[in-house]
This record gives sequence, C-alpha cells and structure tokens, in this order.
Amino acid sequence: MALLFNSDYETLKKSGVSFEEQEGDRFIIFKNFPLPKGVYVSDEKPADAVDVLYVIPQNYNVSGGDMFWVHPRLYRADGGLIPNTGGPGPNEDPRTHAGVVFCRWSRHWNGNPWKAKVDNVQNIMDRISWAFRYPDARRS
Repeated sequence: MALLFNSDYETLKKSGVSFEEQEGDRFIIFKNFPLPKGVYVSDEKPADAVDVLYVIPQNYNVSGGDMFWVHPRLYRADGGLIPNTGGPGPNEDPRTHAGVVFCRWSRHWNGNPWKAKVDNVQNIMDRISWAFRYPDARRS
C-alpha cells in the first residue's frame, strides 16, 4: 500500500525530487534535499544538500507530522546551535535505515497548523525548507 496519495506522487515527479519509500516503517526519504547556500556544514565541509527522512503518519492527510531526520548530521557554518535537534547517540532519537543514521530535527508548526485533507507532500517539503532556512527557529 502506498504511503501517499496519487496526487502526492505527481507533485514529487513534477518537483524533480528524488525519493525512496519504506512502507513497513512508514517513511519517505527525500534524496539530496537542497539546503540554503552557506548556512550548513557537515564533516567540516560546506553542505548544500542532505537526505531527509520523514515519517508519514498513519492518519496522513489529517496530520502532517512535526519531525524529520537528516543525514549527514548538520552544523551551522557560523558555529551557532541548531535548537531541537539530536545527534546519532542513543538518547537523541535518531533513525537508522540501511545502516545509515539520520539525526532528528523537531519543528512544531503551531503558527501554521496542518490543514486536514488540504495539505499534502508539497506542504511537507515546504516545511522542511522553512526549517533549513531558519535553523535557529524553535517554532513557527
């Protein structure tokens, strides 16, 4: 059974975003998701893209979720902290897929709640992009 609706897959195809699904664990991985230029580093090198693991809730399209995980782990290029994120450690809520550890980002969208049966995968990608553009934002 597909995780998303047919219209979501059409949106992904039109956007050119490469992705992988894991139906059993209910997640999608957006491959090489673009990052804003000059904001992040990983392994002490500039990072301009990252893989993003996003859990698709059982009640998808009624609830859009509020966390995602990234690989590799990101740091701010300016040395600042990124609030509400975790690392690969066991007490930091990572996710592992195919031997790759994804690090948690928690963002709550109180100022822009999910609109049931209206919002879709484009809203998910927009929220992730927003979180990357504003790394020090605790909540929207």
